[in-house]
Amino acid sequence: MRQAGFTLIELLVGLFLFGLMASAGTALLAGGVQAGNQAQAIVGANGDLARLGALLSADAGQAAPRPWRDGTGLPRPAFAANNGSLFTLVRRGWSNPAAAPRASLQRVEWRIDGDALVRRSAAMIDGTDAAQSSVVLRGVSAARLRVLGANGWQDGWAGDATSLPRAIELSIDGPAIGHVRQIVPLGPGMAPGMGPGAAA
Repeated sequence: MRQAGFTLIELLVGLFLFGLMASAGTALLAGGVQAGNQAQAIVGANGDLARLGALLSADAGQAAPRPWRDGTGLPRPAFAANNGSLFTLVRRGWSNPAAAPRASLQRVEWRIDGDALVRRSAAMIDGTDAAQSSVVLRGVSAARLRVLGANGWQDGWAGDATSLPRAIELSIDGPAIGHVRQIVPLGPGMAPGMGPGAAA
């Protein structure tokens, strides 16, 4: 009586088919993990960009035409662009929930530090360095700031000590975010002739 079973060729064919299915399953799993990681990176980048837009709009929208003095006593204008940092300004609306003995004005500067976009603030408007630092966005490969003045968009700001440009444009490039451009208006205290109805 002949016993039922598999021949060697049938076993080899079965193993081959099993290997194909296992390879296909592994490829699908790897693709799913990669897609999940990419989706997570996109969500994280979008969150960082939303935070960037909120902080930039808050600082620019609260800009005040208030000059300040550095640690050596030299006067500095209320707004400066591309002078070692992307821009420096004095802003209103610095919350003070603890009722500390300080003004509601705050001096802030935005700069590139390595591959990070950093926002720094000073404990006092005059005399102290902007030492309190927070990273706004990482993975920045290039950044450019332009300001909108009476003669259109320009790289620097040549207004007087108390004047502010009408708006700022911050362009950022990075491998994860691509090219991003933020245009935000500045608060009251704009340069003469730069009111809401003035031509740019």
